[in-house]
Amino acid sequence: MVESERRQRNRSRSRNSKAAAGVFSIQKRLLVAFVIILASFTALTFRIGWIQIVAADQYATKATEYQIKDERITPTRGAILDRNMNELAVSTVSYRVWVRLTPATEAEAALQDPAKLETQKQSAAALVAAQTGESAENILAKLDTDQPLVRIASGLAKPQIEAIREGINDEDITILEIEEQSTRKYPLGTLASKVIGSVNYDGLGQGGVEMQYNQYLSGIAGRKIARTDMAGDAITGGEKAFYESQDGLNVVTTIDESIQYYVEDALSRGLERTQADRMMAVVYDPKTGDVLAMADTDPYDPNDPGRPMSDEERAEFGAMGAEDQAAYLSKMWRNPCISDVYDPGSPFKTITVSSALEDGAVTPESWFNCAGALQVYDRNIRCWVYPGAHGGQTVREAVGNSCNPVMIQIVQTLGYDRFYNYLELFGITEKSGIDLPGEEGPLMQDAETAGPVGLATMAFGQGLSVTPIQMAGAIGAIANDGKLMVPRVVKGLADNDGNMVEEFAPKIKRQVISENTAAEVREIMNYVSEYQTAAAAKISGYNIGIKTGTTQKLVNGEYSESAAIGSMVIVAPIEDPQFVALVLCDTPRVGYYGIGTAGPVVNEIATELLRYLNIQPDYSEEEIAKLNSQKSEVADYTGWTLADAKASLERLGLKSNIGVFKSDAPQEGDGAAGEAGAGAAAPDTDTDTDGLDTGLDADENDFLINGLEKDLKVVDQYPKPGMRVQKDGTVFLYWE
Repeated sequence: MVESERRQRNRSRSRNSKAAAGVFSIQKRLLVAFVIILASFTALTFRIGWIQIVAADQYATKATEYQIKDERITPTRGAILDRNMNELAVSTVSYRVWVRLTPATEAEAALQDPAKLETQKQSAAALVAAQTGESAENILAKLDTDQPLVRIASGLAKPQIEAIREGINDEDITILEIEEQSTRKYPLGTLASKVIGSVNYDGLGQGGVEMQYNQYLSGIAGRKIARTDMAGDAITGGEKAFYESQDGLNVVTTIDESIQYYVEDALSRGLERTQADRMMAVVYDPKTGDVLAMADTDPYDPNDPGRPMSDEERAEFGAMGAEDQAAYLSKMWRNPCISDVYDPGSPFKTITVSSALEDGAVTPESWFNCAGALQVYDRNIRCWVYPGAHGGQTVREAVGNSCNPVMIQIVQTLGYDRFYNYLELFGITEKSGIDLPGEEGPLMQDAETAGPVGLATMAFGQGLSVTPIQMAGAIGAIANDGKLMVPRVVKGLADNDGNMVEEFAPKIKRQVISENTAAEVREIMNYVSEYQTAAAAKISGYNIGIKTGTTQKLVNGEYSESAAIGSMVIVAPIEDPQFVALVLCDTPRVGYYGIGTAGPVVNEIATELLRYLNIQPDYSEEEIAKLNSQKSEVADYTGWTLADAKASLERLGLKSNIGVFKSDAPQEGDGAAGEAGAGAAAPDTDTDTDGLDTGLDADENDFLINGLEKDLKVVDQYPKPGMRVQKDGTVFLYWE
C-alpha cells in the first residue's frame, strides 16, 4: 500500500517535471523567435531608413531611369539665301539609325539579356539592310566594335523609317534607336561652295557661312518628357512636359546667284583658255562692302563634302592615310579669296598713287623720268620695258605705262612713315574683317627693317602679300569716295515667311582718302582703260577704270622667272561705281601678262554685270559706227524661195531657220528693234533670235530648204526687212 503510493507519487512527480520542461522549451522558442523578429524588424527599419534618407537620391535616380522618357526634338536648320531670297542651302527632314551595344543606364543593363545580343544584332542588320540596300554583312562589320553606340544608317526617308519601326515592333528588336535629323541640301551644287560651306554628320557648320553663322542657323532643340511604365508606354495621368524646338533662322547673304554664275562660268572658260593652275575672282559692291560673288576654279560639292570631284582625285584620296585625307579635305574646302596671299603687283600702284596724291606729295600732272631702270641702294630695279625706257611722263601716264621706276620715285617722295601710314589706312596691314572663317592676314615687311629696297618694291606691289578680298576692299575705297568698308557676305536674318528679323548695316571702317583724291585716282584708272589698246580694257558704251598686273610668283621662297600671277581689277561705271571686280590668273601656260590672261575674264564678267544691273550704255558716235559695222542689214525675202533666201543669208554671215506657219512669226512690238534713228544715243539693238522655237529640228530645216521642197516661197520673216543683225545671228523664214 505504502509502496504503491510511493510509486504513484514518483510517477506524478516525473510527469510534473516533464510538463515544466515542456513549458520552458516553448518559452525559449518564443523568446528566440521574438529576438529574431525584433532583429529583423530593426534591420529592416535601418534599411528603410538608409534607402529613404541616406540613399534617397540614388534610388530616386533609378526610379527616374525606369519611369521617365526624355526625347530630344531636333530643330530644322535655317536656310541660306542669296540677296534675292533664292535658296543656296536648305534642310529637309531625314533619319539616322543607331545600334546601342552597351546599355545606357543600370536599369537597361538589368533588363538586357546578354545571350540575346547576337540574335538582336543579326535581326537589326537584316532589317536595316532591307531598307537601305547596304549588305547585312557590312552592317554587322560596323557592329564589331567596343563603341557603346554605333550609327548604321543615315539620310533615310520617312517610308524607310516606318518600315524599320514596324520591323522593330514585330521582331521585338530592342537595340535599335531612331533619330530624326535635318539633312542639308545644296540645290545649286558647287555654286559658291567655298562661301556657303557645308555641314558635318552632326549637322554643325564646317566652313563658310554654315560655320560662321552656325548659332543662328542651328536653332534650339526641344524636349518631350513623359512618365512611362516598364514597357515604355505613357502612364495615364503621369507627369508630362513638352518644350517646343525653335527652328533656325534663315541667313540672307550678299551673294547674287546670277552674278555668281556669271563669274564661275567666266572663270571656267578663262582656265581652259590659259591652262593656268587656277583662277579666282571677287565681285564687290564698294558702297556697302557686299560681296556679290566670290569664286575660284577648284570648287567642291557641299552635298558630299568628303568626296573629291574627279575620279582621279578620288582614287588618290582613297589611297591616303587618315592624316593625309584630313589635310586634303582642309585644302579642298579652303577659300583662297580670303585664305591665300599673293603679291598684288601693278594694281597696287593705285594705292601708291592715292597715298601720294592725298598727302600732297604729287599731283596727277607731276613730272617724272623713267630711264628704264633705277638704282636703289645696292639693287638696280628695272622697268618692265627694259632695256627700253618710258622717258619723261606724268603720274597719270606712269600709271598707264605701269612704270616701276616712277612708282619708286613717288614713294621715295612720300617717305617711309607716311607710306606705311597709308598702307594701314587702306587696310593692307590687317585682315579685312570679312564675316567668314579662316581669313589669312597679310605678309608685310616691318617699316624698321624694310630698307630702301623694300620700300621701292612695295611701291609697285611686290615684297608684300595680301589676300584677294583685301585688295578688292582697298580698290573699293577708291571707288567709294575714299571710304573703306568692312567686306561682308551676310546682310541679315529672315524667318520662314521671308520677313527680315535682323538686318546688319554696312560698316564703314574709316575714311582713307578724300573724295577729291578718290575721284582723281578713278580718272587715272579710266585713263588706263582708254590708253590700253587691248579689247579687254574697254566695254563699249561705258566709262570704266582698270589696272592690270603681272607679278612674279613666289616659289619655295624665291621669285620665279617663269611662273606669274596675272591680274586685273575694274571699277565700273567710273562716274558712279556700282562694283569692283578683281580676277587673278595663277601660273598661266598660255599667255603671261595680266591683260591677256585675267583681262578677258574681267571684261566678260563686267559686261554681264552692267547688263544685269540695268546700267544703260552711252555710246559715242565712234562706238555706234563700229558696232553697226559688225552687223548686217536683213533684206526683204518675201517671195523668195527658201533655198535662195538661205544662200543670201550665208553670204551675209547669218544663219537661217524656218517656221511652218506664218502665225509663228514675232510681230511688231514683240521685242523687235528697228534701225536706230537719226541722232540716236545707242547703236542698233542686237537681235537675239537663237531662242525662238520653229517647231522643226535641224534635219527637217535642212530638208525643207535643200530637199524636195526647196521651191517653197517665203511669206514672212523675222527680223523684219531693214533690221540689222549681229554677225552669226539667225533669221527665221516662214512659209504656208
